[in-house]
Amino acid sequence: MATVKMVWAEDDRHAIGKDGDLPWSIPSDLKHFKKETVGSTMVMGRATWAAIGRPLPKRKTVVLTRQVDFDPGFEEVAVVHSLADLQALIDDEISQGHVVTVAGGAQVFTALMPMATDLIVTKVAGDFDGDTFVDPVDLTQFTLTAQQEAVDGDYQLTFLTYKRK
Repeated sequence: MATVKMVWAEDDRHAIGKDGDLPWSIPSDLKHFKKETVGSTMVMGRATWAAIGRPLPKRKTVVLTRQVDFDPGFEEVAVVHSLADLQALIDDEISQGHVVTVAGGAQVFTALMPMATDLIVTKVAGDFDGDTFVDPVDLTQFTLTAQQEAVDGDYQLTFLTYKRK
């Protein structure tokens, strides 16, 4: 079965970003992100790529951007300029048995949410004054399959996994 995972962390107001970066630095969430994305084809928008700044090990990276002359600076990073091209690439990856993970940002999550088979969400308790938000998801379309509470320093976290019904 094809797997398209959406992977993100959000605060109580669904903030996922602030000033072009994450609103927090939480080691256990980064470890969780790595566990969920290693070995996959990871799709992200240009701003998310800029925040990460390099290909992550053991993941194929695909950047979606409308910027026609965009150069990620790394030969191994694929660039697509339209949702149609991205859809073709995702279909090809899935046909080869690869897992596709979507790592953001907000516009990419919104555009690709209809394809999501899995949601991997870290809830970070609190309001972090973010400026980038993920749209609330209609969770009636998904089943909660795992939930784990954690504390990392001053952060209260809930790791949630949902599967599409």
